[in-house]
Amino acid sequence: MRYRSRKNFRIFLIVFAIFACNVGGRLVRHSYYKELKSNNQKRIDTALALLQYKQDQIDHDLSLLVPLLKLKKLTDAQYSQIHLLISNLYYQKGDMHSYFNNVGNALFYSQKSENKDNTIFIYANMAKYFLEIGADQEAFDVINKASTFGSFYECENPMTRIQACLVNSAYLIKQGEYDRAALAAEQIMKDASFTSSISPEFPVYFERDGKVIKALILLAQEKYDEAYDSACKLWDKYYSPEEVVSRFTAFDFHMPVLYIKTLWALSHNDYKKAVEFNELYGNYCDQFFFKLKKISLSRKLMAELPVDMASARTKIFQEVSNDSRELSDSVVQDYTLLAKEKFTNIMNELFLQAEINGKSKEYIHTILLNVFIIFVILLLFYAVITELQTDGLTKLSTRRALNARIRYLNFIKRNYCAIMIDLDDFKKINDSYGHAFGDEVLKKVGGVLLDTERRSIRAYRYGGEEMVLLFERTTFDDVIRYAESIRTKIFRIKYSQDVKVSASLGIGAKPADPILQADDNLYFAKRKGKNIAAYKVDDKQYLAERRLEIRNPMPDKLAQ
Repeated sequence: MRYRSRKNFRIFLIVFAIFACNVGGRLVRHSYYKELKSNNQKRIDTALALLQYKQDQIDHDLSLLVPLLKLKKLTDAQYSQIHLLISNLYYQKGDMHSYFNNVGNALFYSQKSENKDNTIFIYANMAKYFLEIGADQEAFDVINKASTFGSFYECENPMTRIQACLVNSAYLIKQGEYDRAALAAEQIMKDASFTSSISPEFPVYFERDGKVIKALILLAQEKYDEAYDSACKLWDKYYSPEEVVSRFTAFDFHMPVLYIKTLWALSHNDYKKAVEFNELYGNYCDQFFFKLKKISLSRKLMAELPVDMASARTKIFQEVSNDSRELSDSVVQDYTLLAKEKFTNIMNELFLQAEINGKSKEYIHTILLNVFIIFVILLLFYAVITELQTDGLTKLSTRRALNARIRYLNFIKRNYCAIMIDLDDFKKINDSYGHAFGDEVLKKVGGVLLDTERRSIRAYRYGGEEMVLLFERTTFDDVIRYAESIRTKIFRIKYSQDVKVSASLGIGAKPADPILQADDNLYFAKRKGKNIAAYKVDDKQYLAERRLEIRNPMPDKLAQ
C-alpha cells in the first residue's frame, strides 16, 4: 500500500477506532455496572435476611448494614434503602445524632431515585420525631409535606402506609377530623398482618397501635369513660413486662394508654390514680428523652391537684423544674441539632452538593465530548484538506501543496533536495494516441512516484507533465540514486499502447533554491538527449550514469 494511502487509511482507522472504543467502552462499562449492581443487591438482600429487628439486636443489625455503604457503585435506590434502614435502627436505639446523619441521606437518595414510598416514609418518620419531642406544629407541617408526594393509602409498602397513617392520625385528631382519623387507624390494623415477614412482633404492635388511635379519638371527643375502658382493655391484652420496650412501642402504645388513664382520672377527680399514671408515663418519657411530653402532662396534673395534695404537687413541680433545666442544658447540643431547620439545612447541603457534582460531571463530560468531536473534526479536516491538495488525475499533491511545504521547510531552516521530472515528447504522445492515453501515462507515472513516497519523501504534480519529488532527510548522493531508479521505473512502465515513455530529471539541492536548480538541470538533461538525470556540483552540471542506453524512446512510427 502506498505511503499516502496508508496515511489516510490510518487517519480513518483512528477515527473508526475511537468510535469503536467509545461504543465498546460504553458496552463494557454498562455490562460491568449491571453485574456490579446485581452483586451489590445480592449482598444487600443477604444482609436484610439476617436482620433481627429487635431492640436488643440493634447493634447486630447495624453491623450488617453499615458496611454495605462502602460497596462500589451503589445505585441511588440502593443507597436510599440502606440509609433508610440504618436511620430507623438509630431512631429505635435513641441515637438521634446518627439518625439525622443517615435520614438526610436516605431522603436525598429516595428523591433522586424517585422512590415515592421511601420519601413518604422518611417524611412520616421525621414527623413522628417532632411529635415525640412535642413540636406538634412542625410534625404537622412535615406530614402535610409528605402528602404532596401522593396518597398515603396508595403506597405500595405496608410499612410506609402504617408510618404515614400513624402520624397523620395525630394531625387529623388535632383538626377534629375523627372519621378520617378512624379510617387511618383501620388502615394500620389492616396492614399489620403484612409486616410479619419483617418481624413476628410487628403485627401485634401495629394492631394495638391502630386501636390506641381509636381510644385517642374517644378522648379527643371527651368520651373519657369509653376511652378509659378501651385503654384498660388494650393494656390488659397487650402489655407484657417481658416486652423490650423501644422508642416506637413506648410512644405508640405505652404512653398513649397511660396518657388516657391520667386524663380519665383527672376527669373523675381521682388524683391519686392520676399521679400514679403520670409517674408511669414520666418513666417512659425519661427513658427516651420525651421531656416536653412529660412536662406538658405534669403541668396539666399540677393545675388540677387539690391544695391538700401539696407534697404531690411539690414533687411534680420539682420534677418539672429538673426536666426543664435538663432540657435547657441539652438544647444547644442534642435537642436543637434535631430541629426542623437543621434537617432542612442538611437536605439543602446534600442537594447543593449533588447539583455541584452533577454539574462537574456534566462539565467534564462536555469537555471530553467537545475534545473528542474537535479531534475527529481535525482528523477529518486533515483528510479532506489532503484530498483537496491532491491532483485528481495522478493523485499526487498539487503545486500549491508543494509551495506550502517549501515555505514551511524554509521557515524551520531544514535542508532538502528536489527532483524535477518531465516526460519526454509528451505532446507527441497526446497528438498521436489522444489525450485519454496521455492521461493513462500520467496516472501510471504518478503511481510510480506515489510508490516512492515515504515519511521524508513527497511527490507533487508541478504542472502538465512535470512532477516534483521532495526529499527532506536524504543525502544528495542517495537522491541521485533515487533519480536514476525512478527514471528506470518510468521507462519500464507498460501501457495499453505499445509505447515506451521516458523522462528527463533534474536534481536540485541547498544552498541554492532546490526547485530552480532542479528545473535548470532538467533542461540540461533535455538538451543532452533526454531520458537522463542531471545534477550540479560546484556550479558544474553532470549527467547521472544511465543503466539503460535508449536515446529515442518513441516508436519509429511516432518519430516519423
